[in-house]
Amino acid sequence: MGKFNFKLSFVIVSMVMLTVLVTSSISIWFSYQSFNDMLIQPKLIMQEEYMGKVSEIAEHNVQGVKGIMKNSEKEMVADGDFKKAVNQEDILSIKVFLKKILFPLLVMLVIVFIVVWWFALKITRPLREMTKSGQEAYGVSNLKSVDVWYAEASNLKNVLLTSICDSQSKIEELTDQLKLDSLTGIPNRRSMDQVLNKLIAEKVPHAILLIDLDDFKIVNDTYGHTVGDEVLKAFAIQMEEIVQRQGSCFRYGGEEFLVVLPHTAIDDAIKVAEELRLKQAFAENPSGRPVTLSAGITVFTSYISDPNQLIAIADQALYEAKQSGRNCIRVVDASLVVN
Repeated sequence: MGKFNFKLSFVIVSMVMLTVLVTSSISIWFSYQSFNDMLIQPKLIMQEEYMGKVSEIAEHNVQGVKGIMKNSEKEMVADGDFKKAVNQEDILSIKVFLKKILFPLLVMLVIVFIVVWWFALKITRPLREMTKSGQEAYGVSNLKSVDVWYAEASNLKNVLLTSICDSQSKIEELTDQLKLDSLTGIPNRRSMDQVLNKLIAEKVPHAILLIDLDDFKIVNDTYGHTVGDEVLKAFAIQMEEIVQRQGSCFRYGGEEFLVVLPHTAIDDAIKVAEELRLKQAFAENPSGRPVTLSAGITVFTSYISDPNQLIAIADQALYEAKQSGRNCIRVVDASLVVN
């Protein structure tokens, strides 16, 4: 990733220890200063007041009884002032406690709470972004852009990316398998339906060839299904080589195949079918005996709205080829059949 990632456990423990240490240190320092002021300053004030009163009484002590009585009254006043000073000290102690201890501690707690809240949001932000990315259509690209700054989130991001990529790869693989014939490797009937539906919906001119290998049951009965499968594979390869970029080849089912030729006139479609027929008739195959083909051809018209209609017309042409002795090609005009 090109940058250092912190361990989340290390960051949390460090932040907790640092917060406790700082909070404790500041609290102890404020407590020490506050209690020092509370305990020392009021006593000094009371001592000074009390000593002043005692000195004043001593100066008037030389007077008579009247002076003594007055001094006694002054002593009582001094005692009263001392009690008031003590009460004032209690009030002052509470005010100092609230001002110099409780208020700073509350401020400190608020600051610590804000810092912890901010840090928690910073930790959970990558997790929220990864969750949001996983729910969106283009999750991989969005997930790659998520900024992670600690190791656990980075590891989770890598695991999610790997999991998503593997899942997409599996889905693509399964999708391809659904579209391809498992034996011959060419597109299957599901793919054929999709192609024909699109061509018909968009009114694209096209021709189709419905092909059937002649007497294929005899090949299976004589040489076994394993040899029959090899014959099908060989024909599929040969068919794709001839059709190439002109169109698409599909396995329709069993020993039947279908070729779709977009933007192809009937004459060109016949040429392709004839080339296929001749090459197959003289080609070597795993059975050791010639395996010919018959084909039915038709061309799309605007009257056709469903692939099954077009295939049914091609199948009618194929039936005529079979009835004509096999190893031949027949054409049926779709416009005549539909009308």
